[in-house]
Amino acid sequence: MARPFDLLRRYLSPGRSIVTSLLILLIACSAVPLILYVQFRKADEDKRTIVLRSAQQQAALIMNGLRPLLDQFNPSSIILVADAVKAMANDGLTIRLLLHAAEPEGEGVFLVAAAPDETQGAFEPVRQKLSQLGLLTEAPKTCDGSAPIEARIGTETGSNELLFAIASTRTKAGCWSVLTSWTEATYLETSIGRPYWQSSEMRMAAMVYGGLAILVVGLFLSVWLHLRRFQRLAYDLRAGRSSDSFETLNRMPELSGVAREFDRLIGGLRSSAELIRHVAEENIHALKTPVATIGQLVVPLRQTVPQGDDRSREALDGISRSLDKIDRIISAGRRMDWMIADLLDPRRQRLNISDLLNDAVVDYEDELELAGITLERNIAPGVHVRGAERLFDAILGNLIENAISFSPRDGRIRLTVRAAGANAEIVIEDGGPGVPPDDLERIFEQNFSRRAAAPACTSRNTLTAPGMHHFGMGLWFVRRNTEAMGGTVQAENIAAGGLRVVVSLPLER
Repeated sequence: MARPFDLLRRYLSPGRSIVTSLLILLIACSAVPLILYVQFRKADEDKRTIVLRSAQQQAALIMNGLRPLLDQFNPSSIILVADAVKAMANDGLTIRLLLHAAEPEGEGVFLVAAAPDETQGAFEPVRQKLSQLGLLTEAPKTCDGSAPIEARIGTETGSNELLFAIASTRTKAGCWSVLTSWTEATYLETSIGRPYWQSSEMRMAAMVYGGLAILVVGLFLSVWLHLRRFQRLAYDLRAGRSSDSFETLNRMPELSGVAREFDRLIGGLRSSAELIRHVAEENIHALKTPVATIGQLVVPLRQTVPQGDDRSREALDGISRSLDKIDRIISAGRRMDWMIADLLDPRRQRLNISDLLNDAVVDYEDELELAGITLERNIAPGVHVRGAERLFDAILGNLIENAISFSPRDGRIRLTVRAAGANAEIVIEDGGPGVPPDDLERIFEQNFSRRAAAPACTSRNTLTAPGMHHFGMGLWFVRRNTEAMGGTVQAENIAAGGLRVVVSLPLER
């Protein structure tokens, strides 16, 4: 089992994991704009400071230019003051000359002149904005100097007006203020009166950067999705659900070579599986023929041995036992070869294991009767899995044979088949001696066996099923075949005595 550190190094390494590389890219794509935004905003703040300082000086100059007229102001000189205001205005610049109420605490203000011309109704939004900013109360209090303003006001035409500065002075007539502003079109690139991220350059940068990020992420996702499609196809091929090839499934030219090699690999595995099956059949016929011949030759020899020649009879019995053992080894080797072939090229189909189990139990009725063992069945109908019937038959046969071999005479074996969540469970329980706790995992190892040569609790001489002669391979077959079908197997001791083996296989809906 891989250590946690190895797993972290494997899946969190940028050079190995697409997901990790994508996460790092997303972090970088998020961090770089943030850093640039901070730098650009600082530059914009410096630009705003320069603009506002220039506007403040401009308002002070305008006020100084109007000061002689305001010092001698009377109702008859309003036209002169209005003409002077218009003379100082230019394209994009709006100048408003305001006269504050005499009450210091009041917010009364009168629009004396404006360039371009403006009515009191059009001036009302500006007055409300000045009131919100507190300038209508602060200007009459000091009525001296100039101050910058950062504000945007909507106009009747639908555009925005930027308030830049206000300059105040006091004369005999009262407190005067000059308010300067510019249209948004004149200062289109400034962020005065709004957050910097709402500026046009930031919106454009965000669109370009967002588009690039989408392209890069899309490229990663495309590669990841293609690999996932390969994974699904590999699973379907292993489960026998598909006969497609990786090359026909692939839509990305860069992965064509990979897909082609995968198809060659699958073809090689299938060819190897067929070759193993063919060789296994040839070997078993080649080996069983001389074994059978020797067995037939022993029969007449046994008939010619005198009754008192015990030594000769023991020698013939030894030959017979050895031939029997060789025959069982040949059969076990054939089963292993077929299992290896099925693992390389699993011919999967939808299996009704409920019916298969009911049919298989019939084949063991004679052995169960001879051993005096009762088999209790609790098989739920219609439980389906996907797998190779040969693999499943080997699982079931070895489980039953193992349970019979360890059950005492007049014992009971319980066989249960049920659906448990997303899995089908095959549970077999015997009444034997159980397994030492340290060996519960080892019993699934190849060639592992702790059984006695001839357990006294059973009538082994009466059992002739192929799996009844033990080489420590039965439960190894069970685990290998179960894992090949995508399942798991585990064993546990029963508190009242005996062993419980649970095989879990994915359900086929």
